[in-house]
Amino acid sequence: MNRPLDRDRPSASQVWLDVVSAVDYLSRGHRPGLTVYDALEEALRWHIDALVSGYEEFSAMDERVDLPWDDPDPLHTALDQLALHNPPADDEQSTSAHACHSALAHWVRQMADQYNDGCRWAHPSSAI
Repeated sequence: MNRPLDRDRPSASQVWLDVVSAVDYLSRGHRPGLTVYDALEEALRWHIDALVSGYEEFSAMDERVDLPWDDPDPLHTALDQLALHNPPADDEQSTSAHACHSALAHWVRQMADQYNDGCRWAHPSSAI
């Protein structure tokens, strides 16, 4: 997934570091109890919404794609929906890994825009 010539897209490790940093910050105030798994589930829900709506745009927030309040395993539901709407890969752009990467990268940008004045998240190791 991380190719040396792919400079226009953040690496998978960069995206995951950004997710962890965003979750670390958000879970302490704006979104108490938020976990990395919650972020993945939310990102996948937005991604699936974009797939279903024809990629016109990602949901800015989770208003358009709501899970039932009593869903016992929302991440499982999101992964099932990803499998349903993201058919088996016929190229590198349709793999589940690419879908997760794109979804998380978009989620991080949305969270930065909404909660961090559009700035990148400071990584825990860089905050020392």
